[in-house]
Amino acid sequence: MKTKKILLSSAAVLIIGIVVGVVWWLERPQVITFSDDAKVTLLAVEYGKRHAPPTVKASTTSTNKAPVRRGNGSFTTTDDTLVLWVRMTYDSQQYHYFQLYAYDKAGTACVGSTGTHYANTGRRNGNDIVGIEFSAFPHRQGKFLVGIQEQGNGGQEMSDKKFVISNPARGSSMKWTAEPVPATKEDDDLSVTLTKLTAGANMPYQRNQDNLDDPVNKGVEAVFHVERNGKPVSNWQPVSVETADATGNHIGGGISQNNWQDNNDTVIYQYGLWPDEPGWKVKFEFSQQSDFADSELWTVQNLPLQPGRQRDFNTNARNSRTNAPVAETDLNGVHLKLFPAKQFTDVGQNNYMQGGLQIQTDSALPDGMRMTVVKLTDDQSNDVTFFDNGTMRNATGNTTSTTYRYGLRAIDGITNLNLTIALHKSRFVEFTAEPEKAAAAQ
Repeated sequence: MKTKKILLSSAAVLIIGIVVGVVWWLERPQVITFSDDAKVTLLAVEYGKRHAPPTVKASTTSTNKAPVRRGNGSFTTTDDTLVLWVRMTYDSQQYHYFQLYAYDKAGTACVGSTGTHYANTGRRNGNDIVGIEFSAFPHRQGKFLVGIQEQGNGGQEMSDKKFVISNPARGSSMKWTAEPVPATKEDDDLSVTLTKLTAGANMPYQRNQDNLDDPVNKGVEAVFHVERNGKPVSNWQPVSVETADATGNHIGGGISQNNWQDNNDTVIYQYGLWPDEPGWKVKFEFSQQSDFADSELWTVQNLPLQPGRQRDFNTNARNSRTNAPVAETDLNGVHLKLFPAKQFTDVGQNNYMQGGLQIQTDSALPDGMRMTVVKLTDDQSNDVTFFDNGTMRNATGNTTSTTYRYGLRAIDGITNLNLTIALHKSRFVEFTAEPEKAAAAQ
């Protein structure tokens, strides 16, 4: 009898051990490891408007010993939003950036994350607790996948492994009814006809070169016919797009490629949403590219090109005492200031940006208005190469100004510039359309 009790006790202990082991195996943290030993560990998944990081113990393998307590790094979102809390560990002496993508299980499409929130105070120190926002994910699936791309000094690497996410927001949703295509919409004097919308089109670049069929390499193709005042035009083109579906997803994107042929514009953009939805709402912003009205233009001659340091480029426009504007005007209800152009003295001849140009508005541009550099030449009327270097907001007292920055190239020997800019209003059109599937995505 004693032997029987011992055997039963041993069996019970074994069963308990197996159960504990299975529970540990099922609840173990999901970790994605890259070839340089950088790691991303999934800590928590939440859905709602209020977001707080989980309580996390200090890492024993990093110089950052401070734990993250519940509430530090909390934030709110206007709409219910999916947030993944992750720990990112990497060599803090090297540049690292991680981009997360939400995939459906079948791999028909994916979208990128839309926000990043650091919970620990020593951000980017090689041991970061981060909240990652997704404004879109496969709502109708019980489980979906999240992949990660690491970018660092050694290049970029897409993870083979993906996090498996239990959907915290699955539920029944209405379905939108698509309009038949072709469909025509109008805004003011512009008429836009959408003749085709295709999901899964090849992008002009690849984020994952090891797997060309990865949805991260796919986008949306749209074909338009555009008329202004009843006549076909090719100087109006889409510059941004917002896509939404009936499940609550919404995602924005820029246009990657335009191709005009026979009065039709074929564009490619990322991101779309999941093509099994019977209807997407797609809102396009169309912007004029040339032939502006005189009331939209400002031309400045003999803008001086002065020596300056690239590291000072971001702050010059905020310090009016040391960098006074050389010209000012009011255009389309907006006050503009133009500052001296700079030729950088602290960069090499092969640097991608050899100089810079700044234009400042006393306030943000009104909704639907854009600034375009129409022409930039030297004092011999030769075109000068420039590119958009982004915008910068400057808060002074109760006012907020915006600085529009442009990078300059191949400016050796130039002393003065001639500049023409346009302030002009965009047009917006929205379609409810069912996307076709590209052949490669079927």
